[in-house]
Amino acid sequence: MPVQAAKSRSAAGHSLAYEWEPSYELKTYKQNYLLMYAHSSKPNNLPSSPNLNNQVLVPYALDNRDVKFQISLKLALADNKEFGSLWFAYTQLSFWQFYDRTNSQPFRETDYSPEFIYSVQPFESSILNVGVIHQSNGENNPRSRSWNRYYIQPGLDVIDSDGIRLLLQIRWWKRFLEAPAGDNNPDITDFLGYREVELRYEYKNSWRISVTGRSKSGQLDIAAPWTSLLMLDDEYEQSANVHFQYFRGYGESLLDYNQFHEAWGVGLSLPF
Repeated sequence: MPVQAAKSRSAAGHSLAYEWEPSYELKTYKQNYLLMYAHSSKPNNLPSSPNLNNQVLVPYALDNRDVKFQISLKLALADNKEFGSLWFAYTQLSFWQFYDRTNSQPFRETDYSPEFIYSVQPFESSILNVGVIHQSNGENNPRSRSWNRYYIQPGLDVIDSDGIRLLLQIRWWKRFLEAPAGDNNPDITDFLGYREVELRYEYKNSWRISVTGRSKSGQLDIAAPWTSLLMLDDEYEQSANVHFQYFRGYGESLLDYNQFHEAWGVGLSLPF
């Protein structure tokens, strides 16, 4: 793509077309953040599941404070021009008991989510993704949790002349069936549902407010450049955002898929 075209698209804002333009370089997928203090209203000391092999029988001590961080990247594997592009994406969400020095600061849980995505652009300012995703926490029984899904995800965004961007993405999924004996969480869709809706507001590629909702949970993310909070001029390079997150409902992590709680955290995130 010509250099001038790339510059003009960047100047218009990080649109969906820009985010899903194949470049064979790593791109951000979901938000990348580090919450240096994350507080839970109800630590899940006794994870449960209808599968008896996945019932934790002895409670273990958990601090209600974590360091929570997410790494999420995607890479274009093939570009079929007007017919779409194939991507590989990887997201890792970790909960680190950093403040629990008594128990040697263990990782409470890490969830791994690799996925393959085929993305097409039906018309300008829109995308249509079809994907297959695996999500698991890499644990042994009885703490093992995992599921596989395929999904469809349309998206639409609007960017005005003042640099304000509104984005709407809806993801519908269907779970792959598993043999009952090996299903770590047979009732997971009762709590996480079959769809996810994201509404995002961005102001001049800086301030970002995102609301993500499922059938029984919701998450609010607010990211603001530290330069704006300190009332510095725009000439300072934007390298990181101050990030606030609030979660309420089921499924903040896989082990918590059937546990209701509230959580909030503050830290830093990378600009999209």
